[in-house]
Amino acid sequence: MTRRFTTGRTRIRPVTIRETLVDSAIRWGVDEPLLKLRAVLSPRHRGYLHEQREFRRLLANWLTPTSNCIDIGAYNGRTLAEIVRLAPQGRHIAYEPLPHKCRLLERRFPSVEVRQAAVADRSGEKTFTVVRDAPALSGLRDRWQRDGDHRTEELVVRIEALDTDLPRDYVPDFIKVDVEGAERLVFEGAVKTIKTHKPMILFEHGKGGAEHYDTAPADIYDLLTRECGLQISVPADDRPLSLEAFQEAYERNEQWDFVARP
Repeated sequence: MTRRFTTGRTRIRPVTIRETLVDSAIRWGVDEPLLKLRAVLSPRHRGYLHEQREFRRLLANWLTPTSNCIDIGAYNGRTLAEIVRLAPQGRHIAYEPLPHKCRLLERRFPSVEVRQAAVADRSGEKTFTVVRDAPALSGLRDRWQRDGDHRTEELVVRIEALDTDLPRDYVPDFIKVDVEGAERLVFEGAVKTIKTHKPMILFEHGKGGAEHYDTAPADIYDLLTRECGLQISVPADDRPLSLEAFQEAYERNEQWDFVARP
């Protein structure tokens, strides 16, 4: 089931051969073997392969066959594929504002409710900056105004807040948030949902993204810990981070992935 919106110009297409190949590899189920080959030659890909394996391990520990999951910034479906595999009986909702990515997700995951929208602190419409040569970097703010290395285009997209967009009877067990710096907006629009149901949350937060939304680590920490009653940690270590440790991790700019859990 897919919710569609008319959002201005929607004929955005992937423009790089790499994007097309990655989408095809994921669709055909050969993404990890290809990543292993790339990891032999590239330290960057070795790090990414390790990250993906750690992520799969975490999901395997967290999810049950009936877990309900939300993928915010579903993009090419890497996370969604693991969710569907590990929780085949769950009710899953994916948000993806890029029209061509949304269509790919629809075709690949017919059991998932794919919503062509970005997630923020309110519902409505907003200008979305599409990075044509690197679509994964697209977002609700133009971070590339002074960067001549990227070609951008503006698209009007639907935005939704989880507190008002989710079905009333929906109970999320896991939420993934990958929104290129807009995570504070996502959490502000989901405070009631998170406080009520206490889902496990895997989110990105780091330099190069958060500051474009006037967001500091203390803002995220306060929202998730004080307001929502969760604890923040890194994926590889269950021990809760203090505010100081969370801020230090942000300043080092070596850790982007974090977990919030009851």
